[in-house]
Amino acid sequence: PDDPGRAWNIVPSIAVDIGATDNVYQTHSDRRRDAFTIITPGILIDGATERLRAVINYAPSARLYATYTDQNQISQYGNGMVLAELVPGSLYLDLRGSATVGTSTGGFSPANVQAANRNDLVQTYNFQVSPYYVHRFGSAATAQLGYVFQYSAQEGTTQFQPGATLPSFNNQDYIGNRGYLVVRSGEDLGRLALQGRVDGTVFSGTGVYDGAHVFVAALEARYAITPAVAVLLEGGYEDIEYGGTNPDLIRDAIWSVGIRLTPTRDSFLTARYGHRGGFDSPSLEAGIQLGGFTRLTASYVEQLATAATAAQDLLATTTLDELGNPIDSSSGAPILYANAFFPAQSGLFRIKTGSVALTQSWPRDSLVLSAYYQEQEPISAAQGTQIAQSTGYYGGISWTHELTPDTAMNLGLQVGRNEYGNQPATTLYYANVALQHRFTERLSGVVRFIYTNQTASVTASEYSQSIILA
Repeated sequence: PDDPGRAWNIVPSIAVDIGATDNVYQTHSDRRRDAFTIITPGILIDGATERLRAVINYAPSARLYATYTDQNQISQYGNGMVLAELVPGSLYLDLRGSATVGTSTGGFSPANVQAANRNDLVQTYNFQVSPYYVHRFGSAATAQLGYVFQYSAQEGTTQFQPGATLPSFNNQDYIGNRGYLVVRSGEDLGRLALQGRVDGTVFSGTGVYDGAHVFVAALEARYAITPAVAVLLEGGYEDIEYGGTNPDLIRDAIWSVGIRLTPTRDSFLTARYGHRGGFDSPSLEAGIQLGGFTRLTASYVEQLATAATAAQDLLATTTLDELGNPIDSSSGAPILYANAFFPAQSGLFRIKTGSVALTQSWPRDSLVLSAYYQEQEPISAAQGTQIAQSTGYYGGISWTHELTPDTAMNLGLQVGRNEYGNQPATTLYYANVALQHRFTERLSGVVRFIYTNQTASVTASEYSQSIILA
């Protein structure tokens, strides 16, 4: 780090947390107390050469309990992105991957997912490797021809919802082989921009992925009425098939109309309405700089997908910040490949996802207000499973205040609600208070208190949990 000419920065780290909880299993009665240790080794690699750019952040975490060792767990966390220019200006290799943890029942703050019962955790892996070729036809057009190898897996304990005869979650994985050709117009057309795309993916896997495929051909147009206002049009055709208990086959036209606003260099808003995946739906993506220290981000999308294919779509459209955290490549908003607040189910859904966040930064303070929404409407379940409609939403606030140049305090509050099938709806209250101090450039310490309270119309579904970490 002290050498300004160094092309690669490799930062190993180790974190050790000693903690205690008053409710290991998150139960309403028969609460069990225990102490535990969390060990998190990590490595962050950030570098660039003339023909290679890479950001890799890997930090697996081991949680070891003193008494209730059946809750011991090792969770994999990591994100990586490598782009190599194999032949200057024409042939590239793009590698992307992520490892994260969610839950099969939902109802956990993403910041506190490891506190969930081990049997509720779902480990999710996503990986893709894509060689692609780019050819430029002067200022007239650019063509990109590519192949993408995809792999996704969800691993966890088979999960039954109360009263169900079949599980809602089973281990699933798939391999996807995708090919695509994209041709984009150049500056010769002036205010008009055109893009033609042929894109096809064939899946090989278990459950709804057995024999599945997605083929799309589309033509998109953007016309700039002014430098800040453009209208968007799209038309095409899709052929989609998934397996499972209710095999879904869609052969239909796709279309959309929309508008894109770019009032400043750092602000944009894109809104569309169209037909895709067999249904009509709106979409929104925005990143708006409200001032020098204030930014608003928002998104909404409806898609025919599984949890794994939705995560693969995110993987293809995100980038990583300097700390290796995934962010939206357009708006800069944080990305969650698996959100522990929403349940992971083994099936195909019409998934509605929305988020909004307002970030305010001062020299010694940062404030984030955020809200998330997700609705899963069942389409087809994996053979031997039983899925249901689920709706969840939560909002929260996070405030960080720098007490001194070496000491900071963080406060987080979150309130959310989950509705799953015919089960009683639950409401979650979450609070986090932390004090962090940097002793040296390479050593820091933190004391954190976490409180969770879940309420429901059925007493047996209620619980509270307190955790202290140092």
